[in-house]
Amino acid sequence: MVAKVIRTELGTERRCTKCNEYWPEDSEFFYSSNGKIQQPCKACYCELPSRKARKANQVKVQRIKLPLHLPANISLRANA
Repeated sequence: MVAKVIRTELGTERRCTKCNEYWPEDSEFFYSSNGKIQQPCKACYCELPSRKARKANQVKVQRIKLPLHLPANISLRANA
């Protein structure tokens, strides 16, 4: 069985449940909620299919937004 947490000269490191790599147990590598470290690591979390789909959807929404302030000589009407 592989240890979840190891102690090194750099400090405490935690194993990611997805990539099985050890990373320092801090907010740079893991998200936390109520003071507890969340799994998987931040890099693996960004690669989850649900996150990729959400990010792709956000990009689509940003592309179709019109600017709020149009120059005075531009109209959105087809026959203007």
